[in-house]
Amino acid sequence: MLERCVNFACEIIGKLPFECMQFNFMQIALLATLFLAPLTAVAGVQVVNYRMAFFADTIGHSVFAGAALGVLFLGSNGAAWGMPLTALLIGIGVLFLQKSGKQSSDTVIGVFFAFIVSLGLLLMSNSNNLPKAGQFIFGDILLVTAQDTALLIILAIIYTLFITTAFNPLLLIAIDEDLARANRIKSLIFELLHISLLALIVIFTVKIAGVLLAGAMLIVPAAAARNLTRHAGRMFWGAAIIGLISGISGLFVSAQEWANFPAGAAMVMVSCIIFAVSLVWKKATR
Repeated sequence: MLERCVNFACEIIGKLPFECMQFNFMQIALLATLFLAPLTAVAGVQVVNYRMAFFADTIGHSVFAGAALGVLFLGSNGAAWGMPLTALLIGIGVLFLQKSGKQSSDTVIGVFFAFIVSLGLLLMSNSNNLPKAGQFIFGDILLVTAQDTALLIILAIIYTLFITTAFNPLLLIAIDEDLARANRIKSLIFELLHISLLALIVIFTVKIAGVLLAGAMLIVPAAAARNLTRHAGRMFWGAAIIGLISGISGLFVSAQEWANFPAGAAMVMVSCIIFAVSLVWKKATR
C-alpha cells in the first residue's frame, strides 16, 4: 500500500518542469530526500545536545560488519537485514557500557568503533559474495528504491511521534540525568528508544551520503541551527529547514550535466555553506 503511495508521489514529481525529474530514479531520489534530509537534521539536534557525533560515525561504519554478517547468516540478500540489526546491537551495547560508569563515553565508543570497523573489513576481505565496500563509503541516492523510500517514510513518522512526545524528557536528560531521575523520568527507556531510532536513521543515511558523510548530514544542519537560535524548539525547526534546503539543492546540483560529483557530497557541501553563513550571522548579532 505504501509503495503504491510512493509510486503515486513519483508520478506527481514527474510533472515538475525539470528535465532531470523525468526519470523514475530521480523522482524516487527526490522523494527520499524530502523525508531523509529533514529527518537527519532533526535527529542531529539530539546528537549535538548529547555530544554523540563520534557515536553516529561508529554506527555508520557498522555497515561493513552488518552487510558481511547478514550475507554469512541470512544468504545473499541478508545485507539488508544485517546492517540495521548490527547497528541496533552496537547502539544498545554502547548505551549499556556507558551506563555501567566504568569507562568514559568517548572510550567506550572508541573501542566499539575499532572493533566494528576491523570486524567488517576482515569479513569483507575474505568473501566474494559481499557488496563492494565502495558503495558504502560513498553512497548513491540514485540506488534508493521505492521500497527503501516506503520504509524511510515509516521511520520518519515513528521518529516524529517519538521526538514530539519525548522532547522534554530527552532535553532534561541531556542537561542533567540525575535531575531527570529526580523527576521520575525513566532515562534508560528514553535513551534506549532514542539510540535505536538514531541507529536506523544513520543506516538509511549511509545509502545516500556514504559512511564518510553520514555523520555530517546529522551534525552540520543542527550546528547551523544552533548558531541561529538558542531556543530548543526553534533549533529543531531550523535544523529541519536547513536540512531540507541542503538536500534538495544538493540533489538538483548533482543532477546537472556539468556536475560530476555524488549527491550526498553536494548536500553536505550546501549545509556547510549554510553553517558558515550562520556563523557569520551569530558573530554579527552577538
